[in-house]
Amino acid sequence: MAQNKIISVLESEKGFYTEIKAGSHTSIADEPIEAGGTDKAADPVSIALGGLGACTAMTLKIYFAHKKLDWEKIEVHINHELMAIDKDTASEELKAMANNGKVRKIFKKIYIKSDMEDKLLSRAAIIAEKCPVNLMMKRSCPMESIVERL
Repeated sequence: MAQNKIISVLESEKGFYTEIKAGSHTSIADEPIEAGGTDKAADPVSIALGGLGACTAMTLKIYFAHKKLDWEKIEVHINHELMAIDKDTASEELKAMANNGKVRKIFKKIYIKSDMEDKLLSRAAIIAEKCPVNLMMKRSCPMESIVERL
């Protein structure tokens, strides 16, 4: 099994500025100035959600290539919100996802610029749910996806 090591390095004098090393690639994460960071990069939640968007688009590209479907552009727009849950009425699944009585809900809207039939666009919504990052995140937070024409 290949080792997929990610190394994050944070030095005490750099606020929240963190270097992230993945193989031969380096990126950074940070926090806004008002949170004690230097605001030189996106925060970790935004980076994770950006990974979700990228994985979703890449999964659809692979599917479209396999089906020999023409498309021009895929945009994945992601919003999220921290929502309080009612511990008396919430499902056990939602309670398990909660942290201090709150869950982060992810809303994913996928726009596809293509002339493909509506039936195929509907199928794309199902395929988009199968991206590995989507599957990983869905186990820890509720997620809603919508596909529309761009």
